[in-house]
Amino acid sequence: MPRNGSITTRLIALLTLCAAVIIGIGMLVDYRLSRNEILERLQRESRDTVRSVVIDMENWLEGVEGATLLLSRIVQQREYSEAGLKQMLRDAVEVNADIFGASIALAPGQAGTDLGFAPYYFRRDGKLAYASLAGADHNYQEEAWFTDAVAAGQPLWVEPYFDEAGGKVLMTTFAVPVYRQDAMGKRFLYAVVTADVALAELHNYLQRLGLGASGFGILLSRNGIFLSTRDPANIMQHYSRAAAAAPDQATWQEMFNAALEGQVITRQVACIDVPGNCVIRLGSLASTGWPVGVVYSEHELTSPLREFQLKTGVTGLLTLLLMALAVIVVSRRLTRPLGALALATRRIAQGDLEAPLPKAQGSDEVAGLIDSFAAMKQDLKSYIADLEAAAARRSRLEGELGAAREIQMAMLPQGGEASELQDAYSLWARVLPARSVGGDLYYYHRSDRMLVVAVGDVSDKGVPAALFMARAISLIQQLAASTIDPAAAMASLNTALETGNENCMFVTLFLGVLDLDSLELRFSSAGHTTPSLARNAAVTPVAQQQGPALGLAPGLAFPCNSLQLQAGDRLAIFTDGIDEAFNDQDQMFGVDRFNEALLNSLARPGSIAGAEIFDVLARFAGGTPQSDDISLLLLDIANGKTASTRMRSDFTRGPGLTGRVQAWLNQVLAPLALPGQVLGDLMLVTEEIVSNIDKYAGLAAQASIALAVEVDARQLVIEVRDEGTEFNPLVQARRAHLGSATEEASIGGLGVHLITSLTERQSYRREQGCNILRVTKLLGNQPV
Repeated sequence: MPRNGSITTRLIALLTLCAAVIIGIGMLVDYRLSRNEILERLQRESRDTVRSVVIDMENWLEGVEGATLLLSRIVQQREYSEAGLKQMLRDAVEVNADIFGASIALAPGQAGTDLGFAPYYFRRDGKLAYASLAGADHNYQEEAWFTDAVAAGQPLWVEPYFDEAGGKVLMTTFAVPVYRQDAMGKRFLYAVVTADVALAELHNYLQRLGLGASGFGILLSRNGIFLSTRDPANIMQHYSRAAAAAPDQATWQEMFNAALEGQVITRQVACIDVPGNCVIRLGSLASTGWPVGVVYSEHELTSPLREFQLKTGVTGLLTLLLMALAVIVVSRRLTRPLGALALATRRIAQGDLEAPLPKAQGSDEVAGLIDSFAAMKQDLKSYIADLEAAAARRSRLEGELGAAREIQMAMLPQGGEASELQDAYSLWARVLPARSVGGDLYYYHRSDRMLVVAVGDVSDKGVPAALFMARAISLIQQLAASTIDPAAAMASLNTALETGNENCMFVTLFLGVLDLDSLELRFSSAGHTTPSLARNAAVTPVAQQQGPALGLAPGLAFPCNSLQLQAGDRLAIFTDGIDEAFNDQDQMFGVDRFNEALLNSLARPGSIAGAEIFDVLARFAGGTPQSDDISLLLLDIANGKTASTRMRSDFTRGPGLTGRVQAWLNQVLAPLALPGQVLGDLMLVTEEIVSNIDKYAGLAAQASIALAVEVDARQLVIEVRDEGTEFNPLVQARRAHLGSATEEASIGGLGVHLITSLTERQSYRREQGCNILRVTKLLGNQPV
């Protein structure tokens, strides 16, 4: 079975849907065209039907009118006795089958009696019957057929009525007034000759029209009275009150008025007894002016079309089903190799490169795809084998580079980030290589009352620079113990570095010697970046004479510079990796931004200020990769307000270790009169560090843990040393999630949270086989 969302499923669904849409559109178009054709034919038939009805009824009514007019002329021209009039009237009705009944009604004063004379012959049950319309209880001279004809003075058809005196049926009458002249030539009314047509005959004639089960003919009088309609209850009712016309009276009014004006009009109205719409086509009889028309159901007449559509729909569905079955069979046959190929590729993606591929059959695109996947699988095997070999080589290289980095950092004081706090000065330095290893260096060495500081930058980056840096710092270390003349030391360094320098490597170097008594700094610069001096809330570049970079040529001379430092000064010595750092907009950090960052951090201790400057540089660079090694050394000259002290003690492992540590620490800190909260934080942090070292550092039973405290007016630093297994808790300890169970936390996980939250700065280094962890607590309201 095809899985959900597979090519087979989508192909089957898409082709079936397309077929269904095409069949559906074809059926819809066919239905619309057939429907319009039927409706057009229906309109033609309705016009022809109405025209035929009008012609037939005109001929019928004209026959009735002609016979009546002939009879009236005979009565007008000759004198007849009452018996003769009756006989003539009987003969006229008998020979004219279209006439239901007829009468010759003499005018008042023309008959021999007061009741008048009005014989009436009519048809009943296929025979002629006689009735006298002149009676004591019935005055024919007041009937509408008599009075309307007299009032009009000409022949006319009167409105339908029920004949009470004669035929006892609903009828309409054609009445002709007959006038004679007396001896004086004066015209007078002699009689009214009438011919009646039964409404039942009109109704039966109209309903014989073939308009379907719901269609019917209609005939109205000029006053809007139904003379014929499908529902007998509506005959002799005004169309406005007839149930059949009630929903669309406005349409009926429009059509009736148009028909009275002689127009032929067609309108669509809602059917009453059947669903859908009905179409009414209405005209008028020329002789009577009566509106006549047909009503037919659109729904009924289009039922053959719907039957046809139903058959077509069933046929379409069967066709669609057969097509869907064919699509399923063909699609599965075509996509079966693709399914097997997809399964094999999933196994390959999971690492099973031995997964068999389906056999390629034929030369179509699927066979080509299978062949391509087979070649890809073979290439992938080769590529993975090569990648594994390369990964192994890279892993070895990374391991070697890691070891080289550790070795290189070990050559720098305190492993690449140094912090020194003495009575007369404090010093902080950090190196940040652009690669695993780099060419930047810093160094300091104190001999009695002399402090040697050096910051250098080897040309190039990476391993060559690191090797040249190692050579340079080894020479600096050898010279630092004895040198008091920076210029002479520079010359000696240049001579040593130039020897055997076939790759023309060089190093820029700042080398200075500070007299801690006079605070005079004598220094030489071998092409190095100019240091910055922060003094009295201002930062300025240090004036200097520079010499060439070291290692390029023998016999070079280097000028010696002198700078008189003062209490409270901060000297920043850095490499060009700081001022030449770029951001993503290709802007350079520059010396001005560096001096601004240096000025903004004056209130912080050197260790915190240096870290802040590195943070400012990182924010400026953003996502731009570091392009050069970065080094910074901050040298702070102490003043009377910042004199510092350092106290140290060793503690042997054993019972009550943390108690002995806390007792000593309490004794050391008591003279400082620290706030209770600060003292408690320091005691808690120290206990956490010492207890973790005791439990997890892997120390021998009689090993010692060294604890030192450095304090000045701005900060208090606690340093803990141990000779245990190398472990950086600030990086390697997996911090526990706050709120998780204590037993789920890793070693040191909770302690790291405690230390970092209760102290402002923490640092770790590995030096001479010792783990050295330093934590700093700011005193007073010093900003962080």
